[in-house]
Amino acid sequence: MSIGIRLKSIRKALALNQTDFGARISLSQTTIGQYEKETRPLTERVISQLVSEFHINEEYLRHGTGDMFIDQTPKLVRQLADELSLSDREHHLLLTFLSFPPETRAQVLDFAQEFVAKLHQIEIK
Repeated sequence: MSIGIRLKSIRKALALNQTDFGARISLSQTTIGQYEKETRPLTERVISQLVSEFHINEEYLRHGTGDMFIDQTPKLVRQLADELSLSDREHHLLLTFLSFPPETRAQVLDFAQEFVAKLHQIEIK
């Protein structure tokens, strides 16, 4: 798969047309079309802008290796941890929880809910 096809795949994955995609990095629809058709080479500056704006994995864009996008979860969790003044332990716990697949997270939450319910039963007695 060529870089132009990968760029188009990224744009489609973001559900953006060429005009909206280009506007986010100050490029015209025509320029995006030329990049996708490879009638115009991607410059280092444009690659840098794409990676920064859309959180694209640069290795994927350049070579087709790895995931299409960079996981932003750690950055977002750090922002949340800062905003809520979480301890390092709480921050690590949240990152670990989010690293689980959705089914496992649901199981952990079910267990926690049952655990709290049992604690309330014990307190009442």
